[in-house]
Amino acid sequence: MRSGLIGVFLGVLLTLLVLALAQRILLRPVADDLSYRFSNYVFGETQFPSGDVEQGRLLRRLLLPVKVTTMFYDAGYHQVTQADKPGRYGAVVQIETNSGRVQRHFITLYRLPAKIFWEQTPLSITAQFPAEAGLDPALVRAQQTDIGPAIQNNLIDDDNNGAPGFAVLLASLSETSPADPPAVARTNAAARDAAWWYGLRQRLGLTETYPYLVDLPHDYNADSGKRWPLILFLDNAADRGTDPPIVRRSGLAGLVHDGRQLPAVLISPVCPEGEGWDTEILSHLLDEVEAKYCIDADRIYVSGISAGGDGAWALALAQPERFAAVVPICGESDPSDAARLVHLPLWAFHGLKDQIIPVAETVTMIQVIRQAGGHPHLTLFPDAGHNSWDLAYANEALYTWLFAQKRGQPEISTAGVPSP
Repeated sequence: MRSGLIGVFLGVLLTLLVLALAQRILLRPVADDLSYRFSNYVFGETQFPSGDVEQGRLLRRLLLPVKVTTMFYDAGYHQVTQADKPGRYGAVVQIETNSGRVQRHFITLYRLPAKIFWEQTPLSITAQFPAEAGLDPALVRAQQTDIGPAIQNNLIDDDNNGAPGFAVLLASLSETSPADPPAVARTNAAARDAAWWYGLRQRLGLTETYPYLVDLPHDYNADSGKRWPLILFLDNAADRGTDPPIVRRSGLAGLVHDGRQLPAVLISPVCPEGEGWDTEILSHLLDEVEAKYCIDADRIYVSGISAGGDGAWALALAQPERFAAVVPICGESDPSDAARLVHLPLWAFHGLKDQIIPVAETVTMIQVIRQAGGHPHLTLFPDAGHNSWDLAYANEALYTWLFAQKRGQPEISTAGVPSP
């Protein structure tokens, strides 16, 4: 009898242990990819809104605790415990799971000058903000192109609380002057927010970086006093991750891997999965490379393919004065900002049969630059689809033209380049 009871007890105990193990195995992916949510992202009091891990209740029920630490910072990057002034605030939320993995979330909050009861204050599509928001009406009128689409994205949730995107919008608008021109992709709310967070991460030592490959000219060490041109190559979305060698699969990095010699230092970073190229991180990367290698600061070039073409356009628009030339291939950008590139030597490529990024994206950018007085070059491959980079990088005239250009100097004409 006793042995039977012991057997039943051991059986039940074993079953519970198996179930507990199965729970932890099945829920480990959940615990390792947690999100955090505040009760409100736009608020009108000095006390910050409460928040919790979105999966927190489930994890606690299943005895999978997490440790959450939240630090708040004001617009000037000072750590604070309450929102004493209206304006932008940032919450750095650190979540540590019982497996020891640490995740950080960087969340924008906005304190209003006065509390708004949104259910009693409808937000019309005309973007006429209530006076309690503390925004200059002239500013709101000037930034309609940024505000209108944001309102359409349901920035007030079903509980009449400000959604995360609304906090980003209000924080960015509060830092914008009514005299500023209408926002473009480089200066819109998302871009301003990203720049602010980059500044805070720098101060906290949490700046993101892109791992990258370095390919040096074969005679790089022959003359220690020589300064070399630098090419920053931005790869496409298919080659993203954390392992830099993945970028060897295509583009310039692939050509050099296969034996192509370039009279320049080639830097090929890898972009994290699910992210786009960040101009702040790329700029910091270039600073690092210039400090580490013998680089001619007047001969820095950027080229990218597909999503990397987007990044090449974006980086050139962010810092046109930094580059000697730019070569975007089958990328897309913001035509309303294209005139910034009027003085930058540029040669763009695209396939006419591209079904992923329409050729009109490149053509429009080129047209706008030309209308502003620039002389960019454009090559369209009639039989190429999305992969137009193989043909572009196989063109020897491209390299002759590229290495002839110097920062701040009039474009040098070379053979084989299409007329602007």
